[in-house]
Order: sequence, then C-alpha cells, then structure tokens
Amino acid sequence: MTEQQELRGEGKAQKDAKWMKMGSRVVYAPFARKIVKSLTPLERASTIVDLGTGPGLLSIELNKLLPQAKIIGVDLSSEMLKIARKNAHEAGVSNYEARLGRAEEIPMESDSANLVVTQSSFHEWENPQKGLSEIFRALKPSGSLMLKDYNRDWLSPWKRSLFRFFHHLEMFKFTFREVVDLLREAGFDEIKGEERGVQFFVQALKR
Repeated sequence: MTEQQELRGEGKAQKDAKWMKMGSRVVYAPFARKIVKSLTPLERASTIVDLGTGPGLLSIELNKLLPQAKIIGVDLSSEMLKIARKNAHEAGVSNYEARLGRAEEIPMESDSANLVVTQSSFHEWENPQKGLSEIFRALKPSGSLMLKDYNRDWLSPWKRSLFRFFHHLEMFKFTFREVVDLLREAGFDEIKGEERGVQFFVQALKR
C-alpha cells in the first residue's frame, strides 16, 4: 500500500467514525442497554468482545453500564482501531483493548470470552458461517453471542425500489431465520431474538 493510499484510508476511517459518533446515542446506546439488560449479575463482571468495533462507540456505551467488565474491541481496520483507542481514552475508559482481527480469525484464545457482541457488521463478514464458528470457539462454556444486523425481510419490493436511492442494499443480506440456522450449524443453543423493522436482534448460547 502506498503512502497516498494509506492517507486516503485514514481519511475515510476518520470521516466514517465522525458520522458514527454523531449517531452514537441513537444507534449504540440502545443496543448497549439491551445487552446489559439480558446479562446475569455474574456476567456483568466479565470479558466482552466487541466484534467489528469500528471507532469503539458500542464499547464505550457498554463501559458506562459495565465499568467492571474488560472489553476487547476487534476490527480489521488499523485506522479504525487508532480512532477507537483515542475515543476510549477521551471517554475515560481504562479497561478497553483494541486488537486487529476479523470475525473469521478472532485474536482470542479458545474458551476465553464471556460475551461477544456485534452490531451492524455481520453482513460485511467474508465468511459468516466461519465467523460464527470462530465466535463459538472463543466463547467460554455458557458464554453468549448478541448480534444485531439489517433485516432483508424488511425490504418489500416498494421499499427496495425506494431505499436503493439512499443506501446500499447489500446491507440487507440476511433474514432473521437464516441467521438462526447459521447459528445452529455453528453449534449454538438457546437461540432467541426478534425482528424489529429494519434490523433484527439475535442472542445465542454456547453450552
């Protein structure tokens, strides 16, 4: 990669992170509250992996609610991880660690995480089935995954025609039912969740 390409990559990451930060209270804070509400008291003092951490905004919101938890943010963009570290430092988060990696190769030992969370990154994974199997490997027994992404079932024909002018339709890659089937194939149990308009939420347990 040339120096010019690196600068372009850093510029795009900073621009994307700025927009994401502006919507943090609307996008990330509600998901963080939903995650914490579903945890047991024991799980609240645990190791959490924020997969596809981006600029670290979900991790920061989780830290506000779970200051005792260790949070590890994983992302395939080194530029985004620089921003995530900076955001965490500015927010006073001392127990956040950023690691370079991807869903298909999570930089964690087997059976080491209590919880893996991921918001709006599942549709970008190169190999979703391998990514879910990798999450299963990294989770401790009785650990869980909480996943939120865009719901293809929401796209009726008229919505598909309208929405293509505003955003990329490739975000709407999976239905709730398809993700449930993939989770079962990866070995997860007690799978539950809901479809809510444009997005779906899934929670799954590793026995």
